Amino acid sequence: MILPAPTTCFETDRAGEIIYPVDNGEPLSNDTEHLKWITFLKNGLEDWFGDRTDVFVAADLLWYPVEGRPDISKAPDVMVVLDHPAGERMSYQQWKENNRCPDVVFEFISKSNTADEMMDKLDFYSDMGCLEFFIYDYRRGKFNAFRRNGGNCLQKKPAETDGTWLSKTLGMTFGLDEGGRLWVRRPDGKLMETQRQLARRAEHEANRAEQESKRAEQEAQKAARLAAKLRELGVDPDLL
Repeated sequence: MILPAPTTCFETDRAGEIIYPVDNGEPLSNDTEHLKWITFLKNGLEDWFGDRTDVFVAADLLWYPVEGRPDISKAPDVMVVLDHPAGERMSYQQWKENNRCPDVVFEFISKSNTADEMMDKLDFYSDMGCLEFFIYDYRRGKFNAFRRNGGNCLQKKPAETDGTWLSKTLGMTFGLDEGGRLWVRRPDGKLMETQRQLARRAEHEANRAEQESKRAEQEAQKAARLAAKLRELGVDPDLL
């Protein structure tokens, strides 16, 4: 990639080090539904990779691919870096990350996004080496997938014969229901759930466990009463 020449001098700290802002002045989301999709995917990915310390997942985190160039950055709605330390970051400065660019990036199109903006992001993610790029337009119910072609550039990939798109990098499948709403199937075959769905399922399982515990306790009490009655009749219940 041929980098454009800087158009301004960059701000530095007292030690003369270039400052890489952690805020690009843009909102995390452009509307409530935009935020909902970002959190759905980020939380779902973190839930799936939760037991691993070698997967980094972030949302709206400024990514600086080139040292000394804070004017070159993007903040993907969601990004994933596999085989790379998890943890907290103020920004993703690639030269400090063993020069690992994000493997997979996601963007959700809101009303304020333009086609030119998405093309710019496609070119950027392609030039920087991302393996896959997925775009979901939740207002129109449209999904597009791009995959690196032989290490050269990201190219649009058509849906599979069943109308789904496979992320070879994540092992996950993406699809749209009849209403154009995105669903994600994890490598274990289960659908990715929202935090509310996870909480409700956890509550349901906790209630079921509590009912099973109560039932077991009632059975134990019933058995104890029966044993006591047998002893009153001169029968040793342990010999039965």
